[in-house]
Formats: sequence, C-alpha cells, structure tokens
Amino acid sequence: MSRLMLNTTFLEELEKMPSIHTALEQYPRVSLTRTPTPLQYLEHLSKNLDVNVYIKRDDLTDLTFGGDKPRKLEYEIAQAQKQGADTLVTCGSSQSNHARLTTAAARRVGMDCVVVLSQDQWQAFQGNLLTVYLMGASVKLVETEDHWDLEKQAMDVMADLEAKGRNPHYIPVSGTTPHSCLGYVRGALETIDQLHERDIQLDAVYTPFGTGGIFTAMLLTFREMGLNCPFAGISVNRNLEQCSENLETWWAALCDLLDIESQRERGAYNIYDEFIGREYGDPTVACLDAILMMGQSEGILLDPVYSGKMFSGFLAHHKQKHWQSGQNILLLHSGGTPALFAYHKVIEQHLIEKGILPAHFSKE
Repeated sequence: MSRLMLNTTFLEELEKMPSIHTALEQYPRVSLTRTPTPLQYLEHLSKNLDVNVYIKRDDLTDLTFGGDKPRKLEYEIAQAQKQGADTLVTCGSSQSNHARLTTAAARRVGMDCVVVLSQDQWQAFQGNLLTVYLMGASVKLVETEDHWDLEKQAMDVMADLEAKGRNPHYIPVSGTTPHSCLGYVRGALETIDQLHERDIQLDAVYTPFGTGGIFTAMLLTFREMGLNCPFAGISVNRNLEQCSENLETWWAALCDLLDIESQRERGAYNIYDEFIGREYGDPTVACLDAILMMGQSEGILLDPVYSGKMFSGFLAHHKQKHWQSGQNILLLHSGGTPALFAYHKVIEQHLIEKGILPAHFSKE
C-alpha cells in the first residue's frame, strides 16, 4: 500500500473520530511558552545506531532554561487564576526543574511563589536551586528522606499563608494534576502534526516516566488520533507497580476531562523500572554514558535525572535488538539540563574514568 493511500486512510478515519481538539479547547490556558518546539532528526546518532532517531525538543520551551513543565503549568495556573490565587506553593528536590519553572511561571503571571525543597546531596548553590533564588521565590529547605513526602510541609505553608489573608494555590511535586496533564495532550497533538507534515510513521515513542502525567497524556492522545506505535516509559523514581498505579490515575482523570471512554484500547506500551539506579536522581553509569553519547553525537545536552535515564533505557533496548534497521524512534527531551551543574563532581569523575579528563584535572 502506498504512503498516499495510508495518509488518505488515516485522514478518513480521523474525520470519524470525536475531536480531542474540541474537548481540549473547553479548558482555560495561560500562555507561558513558545510552541511548537522542534522535532529534530538526529543524523549522526541514527547513522551510528542504524535506526532513525528523532527527538522532540521540549528542553527548548523558552521559559527560564526550558523543559516540559510550562506546558503543564499553562493549564494548572489557569485553574489557580479562576480561584483568585495570588501565590503558588509547590515542593520538590533541591534541584527541582519544577520549582524553577513554577517560580518563573508565577513571575510571568504576577504571582508570588513558595517552594519547599528537600535537603539532599545535590543541594548546591548551582543549577535549579540557584535560579529559584534569583527569581525571588521564598525557599524552605526541609530535611526529609524522600522529596515526594514534602506535601505535609507544603500544606503547612498553605495554612500559614491563608492565616495571613493570602490566597495560595498548591501544585504537587512535579506539577502533575488532572488539568496539568492537558498540557501534554496539547503537546502530543503538536507532535502528531509535525510527524504528519513530514510523513514520519513511528515504530516507538520513548518518554521519561516520573509521576506519569506526560506518558499517560501522550499515550492517550496518540491512540485517540489513530497512532498505534508502542510507547516505552523509562521510570526515573518509582517501581513498576507504583508507575502502573499512576498511569491508571491519570488515565481515568484525563478520560473524564476529555469525555473519552476510559476502557478504550491502550495499544502496546511498557514501563521499565530497571534504569533508576539507587534512587531518584542517581546518576548511573549508563545515564552518564548516554549523556556523553548524545552530546558527542549531536551537541544536545541531556540531564542526569530524566532525559539521560530515558536515553539510557533506549540504548539498552537497542543493544538488546528491540529495534531494527530503518525503524523510526521518537525520544521526548523533557529538559532539566540546569541540573548538570549541580552534578559537576560526579560528571568530572566519570570523564576522568573515561579518559576524557586527566586524573589531576580538578587540581589544575
């Protein structure tokens, strides 16, 4: 069957489907970033791996060093504005991309921002932590074994602000809520348009899997739009059971918001939890190697928490011959590169071990 016939069939089937575009448009959104972000073909990496690798550059959203969060915050802040909020409150790790971009978004719309962050080994006045101070967020550093357990401290901040007559709006760790997931329904529709314009038929999509909002929103949107390629989610923090629970939560919430039957077929997808390392944010050797490969092949920097882990998962699958010559693979770059600077000692040691830096480099 010719590509023309495939495209014609695709469009005919698309016309029969209920419009996810129409359902999405009923929800308010504030404009925080410039889109569409580029969809790039990675020429050198593709040649080296003998598969066609594309990358969706959501590291190039233009809000304060970029990343995936602005797409999510556009819908979440619209909800905050409906409630008359004057302050955004959120929490995360000391190098939280979400804290950086929530602070930036708050300033963009004229709100204050309080970020509750964990005291951890990456707590350096570098990267994301530096930026939240520069943008004037109120920063509260808290001792905790797991930054995912900071909600109680954030709720205490909320109560304190309310007692002072303020109207705060809470955004959870990583910014994932039912409404914020709509940002990646929109992002997926944008990606599908780019694929269709270039007549790219995908064989797989890889995304990081943190809270699971992005993965779930993209999977649902691709399926609603008639694209059935497999999805691979590379977990960066939770085991498979916990990731699956998150997927169910956001799937049900999005189907409810978009008036989609929640029992619809999901097609082929897998979530992988073997690339996390010791814990969230652990810069594994495979992750650091993946960052080097992308940087040295394409001049694109990945981060050690999300996109580096995602790419390390893809490379492991490629080595295991999951993908064959000529197949088309899409990687989502979710941003987070400012965290590289807080990891500079670990990266320096890795470069020394690789022979890229001399052993006495840090003493020079």
